[in-house]
Amino acid sequence: MNKIYYCLILLGFVPIPGKSQNNIKGKVVSPDREPLVGATVRIMNTSKGVVTDFEGNFEIAGVQKNERIIVSFVGYVNDTLSAVSGTPLSIVLEEDSEKLDEVIVKGRSSTIDEMQPILNELISEKELLKAACCNLSESFETNASVDVSFADAVTGTKTIRMLGLDGRYVLISREGIPHVRGLNSRYGLICVPGTWIQSIDVGKGAGTVINGYESMTGQINVEFKKPENSEKWYLNGYVNSLGRFEFNTNHSTEISDKWDAAILLNTQYLGFEIDGNDDGFMDLPKSRMINFLNRYKYKGDQVESQIGIQYMKSELAGGQLGYGFGDDLLTNPIYGFKHDDQRIELFGKIGMIFPGKPYQSWGFQYSVSYQEFDGGAGRRLYQGSERTAYGNLIYQNIIRNTRHQYKAGISYLFDGFDERFVSQLNTTLDSTFSRNESVPGIFYEYNYIPNDDLTLVAGVRTDFNNLYGTYFTPRLHLRYAFNDHWTIRLSGGKGYRTPNAIMENSQVLVSSRRLIIEEEPKPEITWNFGGSLATRIDIDEKPMNIVADYFHTRFENQLIYDQDQSSSSLAIYNLDGKSFAHSLQVEAQYEIYHNLDLKAAYKYYNVQMTTNGKLQQMPFVSRDRLFINLAYATKYDTWKADFTWNWNGRKRLPDTSENPEQFQRATFSPDFSILNAQISRGFRWGSIYLGGENVLNFKQNDPIVDPENPFGNNFDASMVWGPIAGRVVYAGIRYKVK
Repeated sequence: MNKIYYCLILLGFVPIPGKSQNNIKGKVVSPDREPLVGATVRIMNTSKGVVTDFEGNFEIAGVQKNERIIVSFVGYVNDTLSAVSGTPLSIVLEEDSEKLDEVIVKGRSSTIDEMQPILNELISEKELLKAACCNLSESFETNASVDVSFADAVTGTKTIRMLGLDGRYVLISREGIPHVRGLNSRYGLICVPGTWIQSIDVGKGAGTVINGYESMTGQINVEFKKPENSEKWYLNGYVNSLGRFEFNTNHSTEISDKWDAAILLNTQYLGFEIDGNDDGFMDLPKSRMINFLNRYKYKGDQVESQIGIQYMKSELAGGQLGYGFGDDLLTNPIYGFKHDDQRIELFGKIGMIFPGKPYQSWGFQYSVSYQEFDGGAGRRLYQGSERTAYGNLIYQNIIRNTRHQYKAGISYLFDGFDERFVSQLNTTLDSTFSRNESVPGIFYEYNYIPNDDLTLVAGVRTDFNNLYGTYFTPRLHLRYAFNDHWTIRLSGGKGYRTPNAIMENSQVLVSSRRLIIEEEPKPEITWNFGGSLATRIDIDEKPMNIVADYFHTRFENQLIYDQDQSSSSLAIYNLDGKSFAHSLQVEAQYEIYHNLDLKAAYKYYNVQMTTNGKLQQMPFVSRDRLFINLAYATKYDTWKADFTWNWNGRKRLPDTSENPEQFQRATFSPDFSILNAQISRGFRWGSIYLGGENVLNFKQNDPIVDPENPFGNNFDASMVWGPIAGRVVYAGIRYKVK
């Protein structure tokens, strides 16, 4: 598939007509207009062909004018048609009634994008349905590339890691627009409802320069359900054994021939106090949230645009038993945790094509948001607000022919922060932080695609930060297919980001450690290099897909959160020494028996940074991890069952040797396993499901240091290396009207 065309699909822009007389593109759908994922489109009497992506789209380059193409999909009647360039094809495959009783219509739910030079895994809605996936932080249970864990023992926050490093080094975007960042970086994952997600793209390594300079270890792009092709009605209800309730409603409608609209609503509530380890603290905070999205899409002959508005309000109340919503932190005799977050955003896209020059187009992405946060823990209070404006103008064209393609554009990012941190522990600290960061930028990306086997993408961007000077960001990606069975990818590039010292680290709030900001934080800077080798081995006439990848991330500067310097303090300073991460992953996918699929992966992380003058392993990171997922489905997906096992090797813990003996912790945590499972029953109208998280009920027995004395000098709820809440059983129902 042509590189530029596919990048625009990921950005949600208008489909662009064929780029030359030899390029054929289109979409393959079922009679009810559902995209057929993994349908085969090939040139007659040749071995040249492609498979459709998660939206049913395809493109074949180098088709001769008199050739014909064949479109096929299991359980459907093949279609043969003439190759007509210049206009996207809309191909409707009819169901094969003679074969429907003999075959199962099945598409892969997650796969590596074969044509991308970046190692990119596409996770479809079908894959997301293997678990409850109530929000984005819970959407990676069946994915080996992203690790999920709890941040501490009070806030209930789930964090992700990629390539062994914290999720703040991943550019998390919504339909190409940066989304989970700034004040939204730590809690933003729980504010993206799973029922809104159509698919997720997980890319490893330095991303494209088109999306900005903040991608360091990878990019996660979330595609929301679109008004023009989502269900007319989608209802989802969820409840679990901890007392958490969730209800979701999606509605889409066609306003006119050119306008479609959608409304998406998410609500959730947890009002019970759960204390499974009898330490007097809630294992998870009480919560209530409402999330609303209204979006519109216009599709004209030359212009296509989208516009949406989203509002979110989230409240959490945790800490010691008895603390509730609205209680005051600083004067309350019991230790509490408070989180009150509101965010509103206006976002959209517009794209234009030129009928006389089908290889030429432009697009513009934009977002304006405002967020307020009021929270804290114990005797520490944090209040902050953020104003963000983002714009990205992209122009694409060719140089003489479609072998040489380019994208160029300008971008602008504004962040306005006002923050206040109040601490009445040990010594009184009342500080205000504010900054207005204005960053205009320019970028250029060149694509060289001489054939289907080789793709070279070289990009560079320059951004002008009013506070920190000029950012120069080069990035390079290469893909080469030796044959149908072996493909190699190489990548490298630079990344920048501005840290938010307090908001990005909940351990700042949930302990009695003194906060010591030793120097003014500087931008974090990384270089990332790596590559992957993908192969397919046929075993018993069935393919086993294997991908091995290695990435090295090196910091030129990093904001260090040092818990090793002293047991009674958290020191924050800029890197003085080395900091790096080595990541190795080997993953295999294979169909063991008919409809029984296996995914297995081994991950090795060597993550070290200099703290307290010593280069040592980063705390709370397992060096070794194992992942196994088994997925079974009966005929027509009537019954589906999924089992996921994660083994986590031991993790280094911060030094607590200065504490009194009874409050000291071991140097390393033990290894442990987590097992998740789900079974679902499908109907014509939807499905019902029953599942369990942490089925083996493994729990960290002592997640809080000195919980009886939360206002004392030894209290620390940040020493969390494993799950706290134990086994969670859940059930739900999904109802759809197409």
